[in-house]
Amino acid sequence: MNTRRSFCRSLIIEATGINEKEAGYVEEIMRDDIFHSTLDWQSRAQFVRGAREAVEMLKVYRADPALSRHFPT
Repeated sequence: MNTRRSFCRSLIIEATGINEKEAGYVEEIMRDDIFHSTLDWQSRAQFVRGAREAVEMLKVYRADPALSRHFPT
């Protein structure tokens, strides 16, 4: 499982340019809020779009005091 997670985070970092810590948050958002499932079945294009969308969602979550505690800076 850690190998898969590391692979996903590597792809997230490649697609978005964010750091390892941020990639963990983005991965969580992709699983829970964008795709509502595992990330294994996504095409590369879907994965990249999802990662970029999750980065934007992370910014919104951090701006909301009720949600920001889940995604610290």
